[in-house]
Amino acid sequence: MTAASVSRAELVEKARRFPARTFTLFGAVLAGLGGAAFLWALADGETARAWQSWHFNFMFWTALAQGMVVFAATQKLAKGHWSGVVIRLAEAAGAFLPVSLVLFIGLIVGRGHIFSWLRDLRPDLGSWLTVKTFFLRNGAIYALLTWLSWRFVQRDMAPDIRELAEGRPADRLENRDAIMRAAAVLVIAYAFGYSLLAFDLIMSLAHKWVSSLFGVFYFMGSFLAALMALAVLAIAVRRRMGLGAVFSSRQQHDLGKLCFGFTVFWAYLMWAQFLVIWYGNMPEETFFIFYRLIDPWRPFGVAVFLLVFVLPFIGLLGVKPKKSSLLLTTFALVSLLGIWLERYLEIVPSINGRAGPALGVPEIGVALLFGGLFLTSLGWFGARYPMLSPRLAADAVERERH
Repeated sequence: MTAASVSRAELVEKARRFPARTFTLFGAVLAGLGGAAFLWALADGETARAWQSWHFNFMFWTALAQGMVVFAATQKLAKGHWSGVVIRLAEAAGAFLPVSLVLFIGLIVGRGHIFSWLRDLRPDLGSWLTVKTFFLRNGAIYALLTWLSWRFVQRDMAPDIRELAEGRPADRLENRDAIMRAAAVLVIAYAFGYSLLAFDLIMSLAHKWVSSLFGVFYFMGSFLAALMALAVLAIAVRRRMGLGAVFSSRQQHDLGKLCFGFTVFWAYLMWAQFLVIWYGNMPEETFFIFYRLIDPWRPFGVAVFLLVFVLPFIGLLGVKPKKSSLLLTTFALVSLLGIWLERYLEIVPSINGRAGPALGVPEIGVALLFGGLFLTSLGWFGARYPMLSPRLAADAVERERH
């Protein structure tokens, strides 16, 4: 099925049909349940687990939202016209980034239960791991990326907002140079910023563990999560927004190919990191990996590999699964669960005092809190801005027809 001919007026009408109220209400309910679970964990004496859950969920959800905006930026730089129908859905995730800045305060409040170097000082690193410089540095990175993301999204939305307000079609190339510059700066800042965040907020938790590849592994894994989340979101709202004649099976196939390709790339990065550590056999490197490959953590390590790589690789290998909404959604959700477990596996074993794995009310509750706030942010964005770019969607449909 290819995209059918759709008038510009129909695209403008579809841009207003995002189910913002449903997202806001559902997200608020999830956030309320998750917040109650988090408070219950604090009151029930599970303070450490509650704040550790806050940390790994923060690292998952914030990076996922940032990765979705970066995906939109990469499409501008690569001139990926096929994504014109879904690009605004990706940009909408930028609404969660200011929320995550507030959630970052939770890392400061619960720092005593999260950052092990507070109890085991590292004088060899000088002032790099001191409370003041640490949180100012990482807070500044998040704030800068939030501003760069909103600058890019606002520049890309400006022609569409005017079109919906004035009823006059916007030029596809309007404001192109400014949008491209903002996209380029954002992509570069994402790569550098999230590498540093991975070193600071995850690697520093494991005493003296070092890996120069871990920054890339973190931000590319987050980009994979963003692609999977975008696939789920696009398929979920296609019927409600009336995009059946616009978001074709060919475009879904293109998105599925990206999901498949970056699944393979994730496995490549994981193997590249593992191989060097295994071959070097240096204790300060091997303990981080092998601790997660022995009981009681081994089932989680195996689950991450199966959920993030093996199942999506096999499931999305052919053309038909990528074009099937049910199969693409299923394997995308499997991958997202795997990446969420990966964040848990990267963080919690380093800071839980050698206790075994535990997935219960604190971990799932905080996941509901963050996920609910993410959905509420999408609803807030969709109620105020066009969730479909008429000029970009029209270009995507026109190019596909020819």
